Amino acid sequence: MFHTIICDMLGIDVPILQGAMQGAGGPRLAAAVSEAGGLGILHTFGDTLDDLRRDIRDTRALTSKPIAVNITPMGKAFTQSRAEVCIEESIPIVTTGRADPGESAVRMLKDAGIIVIPVVPSVDHAKRVEAEGVDAIIASGCEAGGHVGTVASFPLIPQIVDAVDLPVLAAGGIADGRGFLAALALGAVGVQIGTRFVATPESDAGRSYRAALLEAKESDTIVSDSMTGAPVRAIWTPEIAAYEKAKKAGATIAELKPLRQAVRAGGAKGAAGQNAGMINDIQPAAELMKKILADAQTHSRRLVTLADS
Repeated sequence: MFHTIICDMLGIDVPILQGAMQGAGGPRLAAAVSEAGGLGILHTFGDTLDDLRRDIRDTRALTSKPIAVNITPMGKAFTQSRAEVCIEESIPIVTTGRADPGESAVRMLKDAGIIVIPVVPSVDHAKRVEAEGVDAIIASGCEAGGHVGTVASFPLIPQIVDAVDLPVLAAGGIADGRGFLAALALGAVGVQIGTRFVATPESDAGRSYRAALLEAKESDTIVSDSMTGAPVRAIWTPEIAAYEKAKKAGATIAELKPLRQAVRAGGAKGAAGQNAGMINDIQPAAELMKKILADAQTHSRRLVTLADS
């Protein structure tokens, strides 16, 4: 019922992509999502080139279905080196963070036959990457975990759908069949889900990360640049709150440095979206995806019934 154009483009069965997540999205999770008919995506943030090669090979030992790699925007040299590994390892699909990697990297990847799908936080970014020659776009609202922009998913997705002539996927705040169906109603051809996949047995998330996620309410995330230098939505911690309070009060770079170190030394529990309050259990990736699709089908039938009544 939910087979869309993105399924044919990526060679997958269902239009669900797993967001790349440092600390949670390793080979086991990526393989589980791909095996279940979606697209598992490996992260590159915080990893060496050898780490990436090992993760790709470990994932392929677990599944023969398509997998992808997300290239984090850490500068031109980082992007090029990770792109080269993707080419060497015959990765079929690359997603990129914050609208990178730029026209030269896009061309390099596409010349190697790789499908390129940037994650974008605004209409201007979407138009730019379309001009650079990408194949599809992931519109990610500020509800998402990890690096975020400032526009929420509901206004962002339809505006990007209207602004470009490419398939658009939705990300940010999607955790169940209702969110999946809403994304399609807004014009998306599929979704990317990150936070909900942290709460699976296949994720690499540690015990404290999982526990914090299961206990979190919708208001228990915070956007801070203390972790990577760019705005990241993560689970609230006293260390992050102390950093943000000092920053708001006008603290100098020198004064912020030890506070940032405290966050990175263990205060941060992990990235999480505002849908954290919807997550109450640990569920295998395949079962989770099956439930999302089944619930979306149930809700779509309910809407038709309401329209006919």
